[in-house]
Amino acid sequence: MRSKLNLKWLCLFLLILFLLPLSGLAAKKEKPLVGEETLLFSLPSTHDRLISYVNEYYGKHHLVITFFPAAFTPV
Repeated sequence: MRSKLNLKWLCLFLLILFLLPLSGLAAKKEKPLVGEETLLFSLPSTHDRLISYVNEYYGKHHLVITFFPAAFTPV
C-alpha cells in the first residue's frame, strides 16, 4: 500500500516537473498590449450621453482602460 502511495506522489512530481517549463514557454509567447492601438469604440458616460473615443479623444489624449472587479458592490 505504501509503495502505491509513493508511486502516485512520484508520478505527480514528474508530471509537474514536466509541465512547469511548458508554462514558461507559453507565457513568453504572449505579446504585451502596452502601446498597441485599440479598436474604435463608444461608451455611455455618467452624463447620459454616448462618448465616441475616435471623435473626442483619439490622437488628443492618452487612454487608460482599467477594470475593477466587484467595485461599488457590498462584498
